Amino acid sequence: MKTLYLKTVKGKGRGVFCKQKIKKDEIFEICPLLVIPSEDYVSVIETQLVDYFFNFNKEENSKAIALGFGSMYNHAKFSNAAYILKPESKTIEFYALEDIKSCNEITINYGGERGKDYSIWFESRNMTMK
Repeated sequence: MKTLYLKTVKGKGRGVFCKQKIKKDEIFEICPLLVIPSEDYVSVIETQLVDYFFNFNKEENSKAIALGFGSMYNHAKFSNAAYILKPESKTIEFYALEDIKSCNEITINYGGERGKDYSIWFESRNMTMK
């Protein structure tokens, strides 16, 4: 696996970076997921954890927190990385959509789809999209 690290990004807080180049289509992190069942969602929605959830099972309305660096990737409309949820193994895989140079921030699209406008996520939290 690649050596990932956190670094403060002006206007965004912390972001994830890599010490080595990541090649297009390369899986650079596989994170275990902590699944939050729908009955527990109400008790955690009032906490900061709500900003780090992934939708785990839409039919069941369950969410998940990715361990490792998984819940720390910042958003970009045209991200340089993406993810695949693996419900059967309760993991999430992050892979590069393009070559990512070393020391560049790794970003994902919070909507799950590169180029998708996901401004509603930011607006619901009174944040501006960077």
